[in-house]
Amino acid sequence: GINAEYGSETDGLSPRYENYLFKDDQVKAFGRDAYISSRPASVNVTDMSSFHYLFDEIAYQKGASLLQQLKLIMDPELGDNKNAGESLQSGIVQYLKSKKYGNAEQSELWGILDSVYSTDTAGVTIENVMNTWTLQMNFPVVMVSKVSDSELLLVQKRFVYMNGDGQGSPDSPYQYQWFVPIKGKTCTLETDGAGEKFCTETTMTNYLGTDLEWIKPFHTLKMDVGSVDSVFINYNAQGFYFTAYSKELWDSLITNFPKMKLNSREQQLLLFETAQLVKAGYYEESRFGEILDAVVTTATDDYRLMTTVLDHIKTIHSADGDITGYETYINSFIADKLAPSIDFDTNTYSEIESNLVAMDTCLTIAPDTEVQVNNKMKECSEVIKGLNIEKFPDFTTPYYMSHLYNGSLATDVAEWNEVWNTYVSPATSDSNKATLGPILAHTNNTELVDKFIAATRNSTEIKKSNGPLILSRTIAPVRNEHLLKVVDDMIKNWEEIYEYFGDQLMSLSSYVQGVVGMVTDQDTLDRIVAHFGDCSKWPALQTSYESGLQKALTTISYE
Repeated sequence: GINAEYGSETDGLSPRYENYLFKDDQVKAFGRDAYISSRPASVNVTDMSSFHYLFDEIAYQKGASLLQQLKLIMDPELGDNKNAGESLQSGIVQYLKSKKYGNAEQSELWGILDSVYSTDTAGVTIENVMNTWTLQMNFPVVMVSKVSDSELLLVQKRFVYMNGDGQGSPDSPYQYQWFVPIKGKTCTLETDGAGEKFCTETTMTNYLGTDLEWIKPFHTLKMDVGSVDSVFINYNAQGFYFTAYSKELWDSLITNFPKMKLNSREQQLLLFETAQLVKAGYYEESRFGEILDAVVTTATDDYRLMTTVLDHIKTIHSADGDITGYETYINSFIADKLAPSIDFDTNTYSEIESNLVAMDTCLTIAPDTEVQVNNKMKECSEVIKGLNIEKFPDFTTPYYMSHLYNGSLATDVAEWNEVWNTYVSPATSDSNKATLGPILAHTNNTELVDKFIAATRNSTEIKKSNGPLILSRTIAPVRNEHLLKVVDDMIKNWEEIYEYFGDQLMSLSSYVQGVVGMVTDQDTLDRIVAHFGDCSKWPALQTSYESGLQKALTTISYE
C-alpha cells in the first residue's frame, strides 16, 4: 500500500487511484468494520501458525483507508501540519531509511511521523491519533447540527450496524472514542452578472475547504464556518467516518448540491453513507432518494459515480417504485454505454432512437409486487425483442432489496416467507440468491433464523456446497444472537453437520474457522472447546479450528 500510494512526488491522488480507493477499499472496510465481530487493525500475534487470519479487509482495506486519512492530516496545505515541506510521504521515507534491513514496532513508525508533524491543537500527536484508530475496532459517525448562524456542533458516536449499543463487544482502552479529523466544504451563495447563483467557496481559485479541526475523545467540537448556505463534512472523503446531518443542514445540502461541485469521491461517499445511515436508523428512508436524485441529475457524465448509483438503485423503496432523476441517468447510460454494444443490423437511426426510448421507458419503472415484476419483464421482452443484449434486466432483486431497507422483513413473517419462496426456488439465479440471502438473515424473528439454519442442510432448498458459507458468512455476522444460534447448532448437531458436508472440505473448514473466530465471549468459547477439544478427531479441520480459536482469544483478551 505505501509504495503504491507514496511512490511518486506528485501532489494529491491521481483520478484513477482516488476513485479506486473509495469504490473498493473504503466500501469493503466500512462494511467489515461496522459489526461487533470486527477486530482492531493492530493486534498482537502470539502464535505464528495462525496469523494468516489477519490478512483480511481490516488489514488491507481499512489499513489503506487510514493511510488516506493520515495523508490528509499531515498535509501542510490541506491538513494541520505546521511543518512546511513535510508530509506523510516524507515521514515514510525517513521511516524506511531508518529501519532498513531491520525490524520495527508500530510505535516507532508513529514516532518518526511525529518528528515531521506539528500542530497547534493540544493533545494531538500522530501516535495519540493513530492509537485510537488502530487499537480498537469500528469507526465513528459524526452527527452535525447548526447551533447558530455561523456555528456547527459536531458530536461523535460509535457506529455499529444492527447493534447500535455495541452489546457484546470487547472492552476498548479508548472506550470507542476517536481523534476525528474534521475538514469540509462550504457554500455561500452569490449572484453573477447573469443573475445565476453560485457558491463562492467552490470556485477553482478557492477550493481548499475549511481548516482541519478535531473532535477529541469525550469532547464535542463547535466549528465556526461563518454565514454559509450549506456545508459538506469529510473533505475528499478521506476521513474514515460517516457524517449524519441534521434536517436543516441536509435540506440545504440537497438544495445547493449542484452548485457545491463535490468531486466524484465525495459524491460516492454521500451515496454510500446515506444508504448505511438509513439502514442503521439515523435517517428517514426518503433521504436516500433525495441524494440519489441530486447525484444523477448533476453528474451524468461521471460513469464511475453512476456505477455507484446503479449499485445503490436496488436500495430504494418508495410508494410508486420510481425516483425522479433515474430516468435522466438511464437515458445517458443507454445512449453512451448500452447502444454501442447493441447490433441493430439495418435499422435506421430513427429506429435505433425509437427502440432506445422504448427500452428506457420500460427500464425506469421498478415494479412493486411480484406479479408486476412478471408483467414488466414480459413487457420489456417485447420492447427489446430482436436486440442483441446478453443479459436480460432483472427486477426481482431490486424489489426484494427494498424490503431490507424498509425493515419489513425483520418482523413480518408473511413477507419473509414470500422472499424465502423466491430464494429457494430453482428458477432463481445464483446471483439473486446471493443477494436475497443477507436480506433473509436480517430478520429479528428467532424461529425464522432457525428455519434458515436448518435449510443449509436441505439440498432441496439450498445447494449443499453453499450451506457452510451461508452459515458463517451470511447468518452468523448479522448480530450476536445470530452467531450464538449458529454456535448452538454447530455444537448440538456437529455429527450431522460433519457427515452432511464431509465432501465439502474447503467450505466446511471456512465455516469452522469463521464461526469460531467470531466468538466474543469466554463462556461461548469454553462451550466450543468443551465439545471439540483440540479437534484432533477431525484432523482435516484442525488448522482452521485452531485459527478460529486464536482469533476469538485475541478478541476476548484484547484490552
